[in-house]
Amino acid sequence: MRPTNFKRSWPLYAVALVVLLVLMRLPDDDRVGVRAADAPPATQPATSQPSADYPAFHGGGPLIGLAPPIGPPPMALRWKYLVDDNDRTSVEAAPAIANGVVYVADTKGTLHAIDIKTGKATWTYKSGDSFETAPLVADGRVFVGDMNGVMHAVSAADGKKIWVYDSESAIHASANADGGNIYFGNDGAKIVCLNAVDGKVVWTGEAGDRLNSTPAIGHGAAFVSGCDQHLRAMSLKDGKELFSVDLGALAPGSPAVLSDRIVVGTDGGRLLCYSADGKKTLWTFEDVEDKAMVYSSPAVADGFAVVGARDRAVHAVNLETGKEAWSFKTRGDVDASPVISAGRVYAASRDKKLYVLDLKTGAKLWEYTAGRSINATPAIGEGVVIIADTAGGVFCLEPK
Repeated sequence: MRPTNFKRSWPLYAVALVVLLVLMRLPDDDRVGVRAADAPPATQPATSQPSADYPAFHGGGPLIGLAPPIGPPPMALRWKYLVDDNDRTSVEAAPAIANGVVYVADTKGTLHAIDIKTGKATWTYKSGDSFETAPLVADGRVFVGDMNGVMHAVSAADGKKIWVYDSESAIHASANADGGNIYFGNDGAKIVCLNAVDGKVVWTGEAGDRLNSTPAIGHGAAFVSGCDQHLRAMSLKDGKELFSVDLGALAPGSPAVLSDRIVVGTDGGRLLCYSADGKKTLWTFEDVEDKAMVYSSPAVADGFAVVGARDRAVHAVNLETGKEAWSFKTRGDVDASPVISAGRVYAASRDKKLYVLDLKTGAKLWEYTAGRSINATPAIGEGVVIIADTAGGVFCLEPK
């Protein structure tokens, strides 16, 4: 090329060079040619999540299981706490984390408040019966239901009883909170809304059978699923049923509620996704081995829905398509619900282990072995992971 031609063309070369350099610096997902299907959509929760605490089962609110960010593994044991010297006392439900305190309820009927820094109990509260539900912390109070059907409200500061409410049937369903009220179900198929301050009944509703699931809050409704094989939306205002969807199988876990969809697991090895109004089935996932029950509640983040199942595996499903993204095998049933934090999945198994997995690939990043099987869902907050096992051990893990 003659010098005169080059002088005329050099601005075009300069522009091309700048574009090339910009493209080389972009992340892979931002480059031209990456298909939308390669990166699942980031569907939003129906309500926001707490910034540091984890005050309820699966984070409370919409129950999407998205926890505050925590540093990557490996992790170290900050402390271990025993709920009782008798190893027959188990922890069956998730701990809660709020304001520097870990709250754990055990099968002997004791609620423990444990200092998150030292692992020492600040107070204990004793019920008349076993606890198999996760504590809910809201507005300076801790709410937890027992197997005698009594919902207890105690002071988060000192563990003193504030009020009790007798629901008249065993409570397996952990409570959730919204707008100054708490919501829960019981084995008598009753759905209850109480005023959090005084325990007075705001409204009650009915399902068709026992309710194990925590009500998920979103779109002005409390969403419950249970042994009657239905997903129900109950108005937060007055408890009127807004809609009911036949799931085709019992649903022991809780639904996850997002801005445009609801995800729930059932028996028969299925994970179902519905539109937020319940009118349309968006997809059905049925690739759980031997159609084993999906006992856990789904955790949802970054375009993935992640569940544990009784095929001893953790399954991640593309939230848009319902296709399996990956599965990870453990050596025990995964009844505890997975929790997602900072692009990682924290999944506990009955094989005694907590597994930390990469959310996008399912690759194992780290594992920790407890003393006995883990049925309780992990809690992540204030920079630590809390797990509890069926021998009554409570473990506080922190990034090294």
